[in-house]
Amino acid sequence: MNDWHSWQSRVRYIARTAGVFILRVLMIALAVYVVVRIRSILVTMIVAGLFAYPAGWLVHLLCRLLPSRVPRKIVRPFITLAVFVLYGYLTYLSVRVLITPFQAEIRALVTNWPQYQQEIQQFVKDVQAWYKTLPPDVRRLIESQNVGGIVEMSRQWMSGLVASTATIVGHIVEIVLIPVLAFYFLTDSRNIKHEFVALVPRRWWRDTLWLMRQANLILENYVIGQLLLCIIAGVVVGIGLGLLGVKYTLVLAVLAGITRAIPIIGPILGGIPIVLLVVLQFPNNLMVAVHVLLFFTALHFIESKLILPILIGERVKLHPVTVILVLLIGAQFFGLMGMFLAPPVAAVIRVVLHRYWIAPQRTKRLTPRTEEAVRA
Repeated sequence: MNDWHSWQSRVRYIARTAGVFILRVLMIALAVYVVVRIRSILVTMIVAGLFAYPAGWLVHLLCRLLPSRVPRKIVRPFITLAVFVLYGYLTYLSVRVLITPFQAEIRALVTNWPQYQQEIQQFVKDVQAWYKTLPPDVRRLIESQNVGGIVEMSRQWMSGLVASTATIVGHIVEIVLIPVLAFYFLTDSRNIKHEFVALVPRRWWRDTLWLMRQANLILENYVIGQLLLCIIAGVVVGIGLGLLGVKYTLVLAVLAGITRAIPIIGPILGGIPIVLLVVLQFPNNLMVAVHVLLFFTALHFIESKLILPILIGERVKLHPVTVILVLLIGAQFFGLMGMFLAPPVAAVIRVVLHRYWIAPQRTKRLTPRTEEAVRA
């Protein structure tokens, strides 16, 4: 009889455990499905939040400078609007100053592109001729690496990035909503946070507020740090290429600044076309291309070892392999925006796992040893 009850208890325990596991898997699958279905809305809200970070520090600074008797709740919307107008005016001036030389360089690049195309074809022929002079063992080793497949995969990936960028530009309504949402994020962030926390059970309020603070700190450090890195990379690359006598300096500087927003592989994506264009401009003087390559290598080293830790800090400290993996995952789901946001999201997940899983496990392992030491 006791064996029968014991067997029933085991069956109920196994059924209950399996049911809870299946329910959790279904909930995770449903959450992933919902995120994929509404990803355009999520991207719009995320971009609005990113747009609010650079303006947020100035809004907070101006609000703190106000006298204590001034009601900040009433004045904050006007300060936010003034900051948006200031940023818009500065952007307009920058575009107006840079648009003329930028258009001139684009026209020159388009005009000279047939010549560059012929030089590329000649370069490919020279490489093929050089490849035929290699020993058979070396050629078999190169062919075993599937270089052609890698090139084709890179071409398809870049085409996908261009297509996703065109899709983003096509969403006019979402683009118009971005500054509107950013304005509300800055003027009414406290109420938005309280309404979100109210949806969570009371026993989870403290953890939810902690998680929101950590995520906000990580995203703020990351966004502002990456923005400054993009500006620094664009300015330094423009000055460096100008001193080396490279054409299309402004276009290449803008390309270097934009691609720098993608961690780890961004400088590589921006550096490869620049080095190739330098090779085409100076086919008889490869030392210029070598100097450009050394310049990009030194710039990437200084950014990753000196500037990046200072601007972004330790909060987004992830291993390069982890960053590359999350970049690929982010690109698969959200394109360019996913690649930009993948590292901070992974950093938030790492913080959550450390707080709720790794730290408790360490505490459980250390507690018996501590008790034994006290008894001894």
